[in-house]
Amino acid sequence: MKRIIKITILYITLILVQTSFYGCNNMTKSTATQSENKHASNSIDLSSMIMLGDTTFVGHQVSLWTPDSLTNKFESLYLRLEDGKGNPINDQEVNYEITMDMGMMSHGGPYDALVNKGNGIFQADMVFIMANMKDMGRGWLFKTLLKGKDKTDTLTFALPVQQATIPRTIATGTTTDDRVFVSCLIPNEVESGKHNIEFALHKMDRETFTNLDGYTIAVEPFMPAMKHGSPENKDAESKGNGRYSGLVNFTMSGDWVIKVKLLKNGETVSQDSLVYPIKIK
Repeated sequence: MKRIIKITILYITLILVQTSFYGCNNMTKSTATQSENKHASNSIDLSSMIMLGDTTFVGHQVSLWTPDSLTNKFESLYLRLEDGKGNPINDQEVNYEITMDMGMMSHGGPYDALVNKGNGIFQADMVFIMANMKDMGRGWLFKTLLKGKDKTDTLTFALPVQQATIPRTIATGTTTDDRVFVSCLIPNEVESGKHNIEFALHKMDRETFTNLDGYTIAVEPFMPAMKHGSPENKDAESKGNGRYSGLVNFTMSGDWVIKVKLLKNGETVSQDSLVYPIKIK
């Protein structure tokens, strides 16, 4: 009994420290419509990516790929389906879900419906709201769902999600939507000058993660060493489906931060500090 209590206390402490995330349920689901496979014409090159897993499953060759090592932030993974001869499969009804298995309990995270990129490749966008924790369950799992004539088969890939050294997904309380996860999609390093900046906003509502629209995201690039900001920035506006787009201007090389606030009707509603460090080359 003492061991169970100790593990539970450790779990609660770690999850609060890493994400300010609370209220884990047995299975938290996304609101993504998993049967909706949108088609996009731009092709994806997997040759420079990292393969997370590759196996033969119900007559398919199924593999999962990532552009880089996975950390607790917004990530795009790529699922490839081929037949026994290596030919791409584009007409398979395929969906997925993500789960954080922590041993004694589990929860999900925000994720979008698959996007058909052609050549048997499907893009999966998701947010890992925390990193895997040593000796606590199997960590993040990517469950591939292949629908057959009479049943749906499930293939599970383990995902090596590490703790990010530079924060890109931060949780904040709000006066409007309680706890919100704010993901900044800009790379850790960029060249000096003007750059488009993208954000993804999600809210956890009991057992569901929902995309959040209707905000304005105020952005303020600031260079701490020189104690100045920059001109010609544009706040990020909603594009729908929880995505926001704005503009930031980095006037010189060095270490900068992007200070962020969530606004509604011109009023600040975020209750926590949202600061994203970035290296300008």
